[in-house]
This record gives sequence, C-alpha cells and structure tokens, in this order.
Amino acid sequence: MYIPNRNIIVICEGPSERAYLQELNRYLAEEAIPLHFIPRSSNGGQYAGVVKKYKEERSNNRRTGILIWVDRDIYERNNGGNMEAYRSKPADIPDFLFSYYNFEDFLSMHLDRSRLDRWVSSCVGRNHFTIPSYSSEYISDFITFIGGAYRKGDMPIEINTHSLNNLRTHQNDSSIPIKCDFAKVLFGLVDDATG
Repeated sequence: MYIPNRNIIVICEGPSERAYLQELNRYLAEEAIPLHFIPRSSNGGQYAGVVKKYKEERSNNRRTGILIWVDRDIYERNNGGNMEAYRSKPADIPDFLFSYYNFEDFLSMHLDRSRLDRWVSSCVGRNHFTIPSYSSEYISDFITFIGGAYRKGDMPIEINTHSLNNLRTHQNDSSIPIKCDFAKVLFGLVDDATG
C-alpha cells in the first residue's frame, strides 16, 4: 500500500477507535516509529456515512493517505443494506478495513492467548462467528471479561510492545477466528517505517 507521507487519516466509527488511535500514536512516538494516525469519525459504520466522510476528507487532503476502518458486524448481518451498498461501491472508494466482527473483538486480540481464548469461547457460545452479535448481546460480558468498567470510547488495555506483539501473533494465527484488516495494514506500515 502506497502512503505518500507518514500522516495517515483513518475514517473510523467513533470514540472507541479514536481513543485507540490516540494511544497507538503515543506508543509510536515513544518508540520513534515515524507514523501518525489521524482519526476522523464517520459517526458509525454505516456505508453511506463512511463514504460521505471519506469523500469529505479526500477533498480536503489530496496528499494524505486515507484508510477506512469499520466493524464488519453490520455488513455481515446486512443491516440497512450496508453489505449490498459496499459490494456496489465505486472504484474510487477504497476497500474498507474491517474488524471481524467488532471493536471489542479487536481489543481482545491484544491480550495473552489464554485470555483471548476465553473471549473466543464466549463468542462461540453466542454463535457470534455465524451471526455477529449486537452490542446489547455482548457488552456486559465484555465488561466482565475485561475486568471492570468499560464503555465505548474507553481504552481498557494498554498499547505497548507486549500488547501489539500479541495482536500481531493472533492476527497471523489461523486457529484464531477473530481478525482485523486494520491490524494487517498497521504492521505492514510499521515494518516499512522501521525496515
């Protein structure tokens, strides 16, 4: 993926991804990794809102790389025809980077394998990998799982070398059903920047 400079706009759903990207930026700066992500909220993951925000950012930022990172759950369930719209997207709209299936799943990938396995078991019990769960069906379990108070926009985990190594390991492990396209691109960019 060609990125013309090391500042990268990320069209994302909202406060949770914004908080994550801010913590990721802190880590990248501390490690002197020349990447900086600029979160831009589309106020949800619905296709029309995401594309509108992308076009707005593209018109104002011609030389800056732009990524689109959203949860796959509403697309997999085709809520509001989002998957149909996505499959018909024009060529000038980049492919979306999906979290399979939601942001909390993505966060769980930063944890040690034994903890991640507990979250995967919870997901299997809800049939989440066949029909992605709605947040009302899993958020109380996630609060218990993560070990305390959590709400959208909070960062319940620390972004550091250990948690990012976990993310990389789990992303590359085919036995783990949780994946994230953004993580794959992130590590490609980090490797390129530090290579």
